[in-house]
Amino acid sequence: MKVLLVVIDGLSFSVFERIKDKLPVMKDLIEKGFYSKLESVFPSLTPVALASLATGFNPKNNGVNSSKIYLKNSSLDKPLSAYNSKALKVNPIWVYLAKEGYNVLVASFPQALPDRWNMEGLVLLDPYRSRIRKCSDGKVIRSGENKVLGKIWLVESRHNNGYYVSYSSPSGEKSIEISKGDWYGPIEIYGKCGKNELTGISFLHAREDSIYLSPVSFYNKEWCNKPSIMENVWNYVSLKYGMMLDGDYPSLSKGIITFEEYMKTIDLTFDFFKNYTKYLLDNIKWDLAITYLPIVDNLQHLLYGIDDDKAYEYILKGYLMADEFIKLQLDYAPLIFIVSDHGIEKIKKRVYVNKLLEKMNILKLRSEDEIDWSKTKAYYVGGGQIRINLRGRENRGIVSIKEFPKLVKRIVKNLENLKDENEQIFTSIYANEVPSSDREGDITIMGVRRYYGISSMVKANQEVLENVKPYVTATGEHGYFRENDLYGIVIIYSKNNNFKNILRINSLRIIDIAPTILSLFRINNVKFDGVPISKLIEIYEYSRNNIEKG
Repeated sequence: MKVLLVVIDGLSFSVFERIKDKLPVMKDLIEKGFYSKLESVFPSLTPVALASLATGFNPKNNGVNSSKIYLKNSSLDKPLSAYNSKALKVNPIWVYLAKEGYNVLVASFPQALPDRWNMEGLVLLDPYRSRIRKCSDGKVIRSGENKVLGKIWLVESRHNNGYYVSYSSPSGEKSIEISKGDWYGPIEIYGKCGKNELTGISFLHAREDSIYLSPVSFYNKEWCNKPSIMENVWNYVSLKYGMMLDGDYPSLSKGIITFEEYMKTIDLTFDFFKNYTKYLLDNIKWDLAITYLPIVDNLQHLLYGIDDDKAYEYILKGYLMADEFIKLQLDYAPLIFIVSDHGIEKIKKRVYVNKLLEKMNILKLRSEDEIDWSKTKAYYVGGGQIRINLRGRENRGIVSIKEFPKLVKRIVKNLENLKDENEQIFTSIYANEVPSSDREGDITIMGVRRYYGISSMVKANQEVLENVKPYVTATGEHGYFRENDLYGIVIIYSKNNNFKNILRINSLRIIDIAPTILSLFRINNVKFDGVPISKLIEIYEYSRNNIEKG
């Protein structure tokens, strides 16, 4: 038996219902297979929801309840990331399968690496770990000398409407010519990130007065647990198609690139994931494969709150890319699960909770956007959680146990009093009377008024409440509304069974997928929060028993 689990990040049930007739592949799969709304978990954030997808447990029980996770003796500035296998308190499905001798391929998943399991037949990849903070940002280079990753790049304007670029590569200095308006790449570059000399992949776009250097992905040996496989992916995929992992939203929001350039980075992202996925499925032995596409979520975050036809067409483009991505994989397994981790809601304004804490003199900034942790008493970590910098619990904590309840009450009062248009922004707040244990906030924002997104970002020149900027900043959000952002989709398609009139299920939960897949592989000795789809298991057991009997 082979099973393929295709994860389409952010594919929203509410959006999909409106446009599914325009998606030929998924429309056909719905006609032949099983289709349902898929309920996510709270908060419906990507790393939290995908942890529940992989484990079959709710966030409280699998350990991933926020994008940042705090444990005793950690410090507010150095939490455990949810994008890390160590964040899980329980095993994901790939561990149970590998223990039983099955081959498992994970193409991209937040909790896939670093490899704490190191098991035979288990291939884990997470290309997002090729990005290194402060070394992977997109940037502008201009005529003259430019410092890129500690190396000097020389850019010369040419009279023939182009540029001559000299840059550092692993094989020494290289030179290229690029005409204005053209994209060039991928190029393999060489430079220094921190103390390490690394090879990276990037693209160039020649503009009228400058060149845009796209975010760099590095060959840093951290995004695959099998060095030989990583080397092959780099040589046969990354060097050929580049390694763009998301549309370059940070550069767009900073004004480094235009919206048109952003959409080109979306195209390059799709090129990578399409060819990367095909290479892995073709060249690695697997019984279960998990693949991933971020495009829909990228576009919905940026465009979903914009009420015009242009934005709609771009979002539809993302769904059509997902349709093509699914089509690519249809012949690889007799049974395919297509799932999304959450939906989307429109936002018109963004709330910067840490800016509110700064105005209360609870959070302190050292510079324009650098927090002074030695003087910060509380921090909004994301995932709806505010954590108090408590002495004896947090490393370098400064708040005494005596001050704790007063500080919590003061923060809650200010959150409750934060209004816009005479209405409260936060609709539900939970506060602990005593300090929380590991992995929990001392104050948890449980609900947010519709059209308001929440951010943990804080800068000196920022307001607590800011309007979104169409085609520049995010206008779509998910996580806290418990409305359309809570629901993705699931499609189950089998080449050998027509599920159309057999599976009758009103709705499924994301935590039901893992126990279902394990049951299909006859692994039934694990208890989950979710439950397997019993009718689906029945159908496959009946088919297998008949085959075994001849």
